[in-house]
Amino acid sequence: MTPTASSTTSSATNTASNTSSSTTTSANSSSSQQAKTVTKTVQTSTSGNTYPIGECTWGVKQVAPWVGNYWGNANQWGASAQAAGHTIGSTPRVGAIAVWPNDGGGYGHVAYVTAVSGSEIQVMESNYNGNRYVGNFRGSFNPNNPIWGGGVYYIYQ
Repeated sequence: MTPTASSTTSSATNTASNTSSSTTTSANSSSSQQAKTVTKTVQTSTSGNTYPIGECTWGVKQVAPWVGNYWGNANQWGASAQAAGHTIGSTPRVGAIAVWPNDGGGYGHVAYVTAVSGSEIQVMESNYNGNRYVGNFRGSFNPNNPIWGGGVYYIYQ
């Protein structure tokens, strides 16, 4: 049968860090056929951040735009950062990226250091404890605690 009517609608919602788009297409073939609706929602970043939205890598890129877009999973960030000319070390500093290469189910975990006091740090991060947005979810904590997978190091700008 030949469609007698078709329509396409699309909408987009912009936020500071991402865009959600929804596209709906429908076509009516005849009075004996019902309209078919196809909906596709896509989230993309508008801030130059290519990491998957909500992941720890995305969260760090949101607060540290100097981070490269294609550094891989968190456990690959040290090598990628060094290849891009950054240095790594074992001393936490405000503005550094904390990397736990053995955390995160084998993918590692990264966070942006916002405060250092003695042996404790505070960080901004995403995908900590299921939180898919950027925040300070832990307060002050010891980054060397084995519960975080151990082996923390820092990437300096």
